[in-house]
Amino acid sequence: MALPGSSATTTTAIESTNTMSDSKISNDDFYQGLTTLLQEPKFMEAHKSSRAPLPMLAFAKVVMEKVVKSKWINNHDFFEGITIKVPARKDALMLPQYHSIVGQKLLYVDWYKMYGICDINCPRCKRGILIKDRTNFSKNRLLFPIFGLDGAPLWCMVQSMVCNCCKVGLNSNTGEVLCQLPAYARNAYPVECKYALDNKNSHLGKSATNVFDLLMPACGNGDLCSRLLLHSMNRSYAERVEEHYSFYKRTNRKEQPATYIENYGSYITVFPPLGDFIRDTCDAACSNSNTPWGISDHDRHIREIQGVSCQSSFAQDHTHEVCKNYFQRKRIGSGANALWDVATDTGEIALAALIPSTKTMHFAHAAMALTRRESFKPTVMYSDTWPAKSDFWDAISTNKLQGRLGLFHCVQRITRTLKKNHIDHFHSVTSLLNCIYTYKNEDHDNLLRALKVDSLSTKYTDEDIVDLKQTKTFRQRYGKHLRKETRPTNILCAMLDDWFDRFKCTATTDPNTRPARGRKDPVSGDTLFTTETRKNAKRRPLTYKILSHWKRCTM
Repeated sequence: MALPGSSATTTTAIESTNTMSDSKISNDDFYQGLTTLLQEPKFMEAHKSSRAPLPMLAFAKVVMEKVVKSKWINNHDFFEGITIKVPARKDALMLPQYHSIVGQKLLYVDWYKMYGICDINCPRCKRGILIKDRTNFSKNRLLFPIFGLDGAPLWCMVQSMVCNCCKVGLNSNTGEVLCQLPAYARNAYPVECKYALDNKNSHLGKSATNVFDLLMPACGNGDLCSRLLLHSMNRSYAERVEEHYSFYKRTNRKEQPATYIENYGSYITVFPPLGDFIRDTCDAACSNSNTPWGISDHDRHIREIQGVSCQSSFAQDHTHEVCKNYFQRKRIGSGANALWDVATDTGEIALAALIPSTKTMHFAHAAMALTRRESFKPTVMYSDTWPAKSDFWDAISTNKLQGRLGLFHCVQRITRTLKKNHIDHFHSVTSLLNCIYTYKNEDHDNLLRALKVDSLSTKYTDEDIVDLKQTKTFRQRYGKHLRKETRPTNILCAMLDDWFDRFKCTATTDPNTRPARGRKDPVSGDTLFTTETRKNAKRRPLTYKILSHWKRCTM
C-alpha cells in the first residue's frame, strides 16, 4: 500500500515555487529522499537512539548528499548563511514524519565552505591555524541542538577543527572560535559568543538568552526559563497537529488521515536543560571573556561602575531584598545579608557591595575606596538614616560633605508618629505634604485643563477637582506625573507650625502659645498625635529635631 503523499498517490508532479531557477533540486526531491530513508529498516535501526528526530537526521543526510557534497550545486541557493529550512509541499499531502519538521532549521557550521574563512587562529597556542576535520554528523551521525523560544530546537552539523601546531581540537561553534570571526559570519550562528560554551551538549539561542538576560538579574528563576523553552516546543507541536488534520478536512478526502507522530519521543526527542543548568550557564556566560571585545560582562560592568563620576550629590542605602535571589547565597553564608549601594544624581550606580549587616564597619572599606576616586567629588549626600553616621562621613570625606534626608523619609519620620485609625489621619497627611512642597505651576495647569475638558476619560468640574484632591486617588493617579517644588525655608517652617496647631488637641497655659484646634476621634476618643509626638513637642511645636532638619535640608 502506498504511503500518503508518495508519488503513487500524487497525480501531478508539483514543483516548488521556492526553488531557484538555476538549481536542479526541487522540494519534491527533498521529500522523496527523506521518505525513502524513513522506510529503510537499516536507517531506522541505526538511528533509533539518536538525540535528534529521525526525520531531521534523514533530512540532514539528504542535504549532505544532494547539496553540500554535490559539485554542480551552489550551496547558497539553498542555504541562507549557514541555515537551510525544511521545505514544504503546500499543494500536496505529506507524511506526518515529514510534516513535523517542515520549517525547522538545519545549520551547517563550516566557516570555510560557507564563508571561505580559512585563517582562524588557534585560541590556545596563538600560533597555529585551525584546520577543519569532520562534522559530528559525518563521523557519528549526531546533530547538535540549539534551544530557543520560537518552537522546536535548531539542529547543527558542527565542523570539528584541529590546530596545525598544538594539535588541540575545537568545534567550530564554540565561543573561542566565534569571537574571532567577522560579524557577518558570527551572527549567522544564532548563539551569543559568551553563551557558546565548550563541553556543553546543547546551546541556548539568542531568542532565549535575550529574555533570560532580563529575567535572571531580577528573578533568577531557572526553572521558569526551562518551562518557557519546553512550553514553546509543546505549543509548536500542537500547531502542527492542527495543521495536519485541517488539511485533510479542507480537501474532503474520504480516507482516514494518517495518525500524527507522538509528541514525546518522536517530535520532542531531547528536552531543554533544567533550571540549575540554565542558572549555571548564565552565570558562566557572565564571566566568559570569549566575546568580540575580549572582556566578560562581569569585568565590563565592574569597570563601568568604577568609571562613574559625581560632582554634585549621591545617595547611599542598604537593600535586603536583592540578596534573596543572589546566586549561591548559601555558600557565602552570613556575608550576604544586605547590599550597600551608592547612586549618583544621574541615576548611575557608583558602587555596590554585599555586606553582613548595616554596621558602619562592614561598608567602611568600600566607602573609603569610593571617596578616593579622582572623579568622585560630591558635595551633598542623601541617606535614609541621616544624621546617623554623619561623623563617619565627615572623617573620610576630603571635602565638606553636607548630609540630607530624602523627602520620603522626612515625611515618614512625622507620619509614623500619627495614629492611623484617627478620623483626621488622611487629612493631616495631605495637609503635611502641602506644607512641604507644591506642584509645579505648569504641570498643575495642564492637569487641571485635561480634567476639565474630558481628556482623561472623565470630565470634572471645579468642585469635583477640589474633592478629588482630598482623596488618595489624586496622588496615586496623577501625583506621579506632577513635578514637585519644595517651599522656601521660612514658609515651610511657618506652615509646619500652623499644621501642628491645627491638629493638636491640647495646649499649654502659656499665653504666647497658639491655641489647639484639633479634635479627638469621635469613636475611640484618641488624639491624632501619639505620646512620642507630644514628648518632643514640649520643647517646640512639632518635633524639634525634625523641624531643625527641615531647615537644613531646604536651605
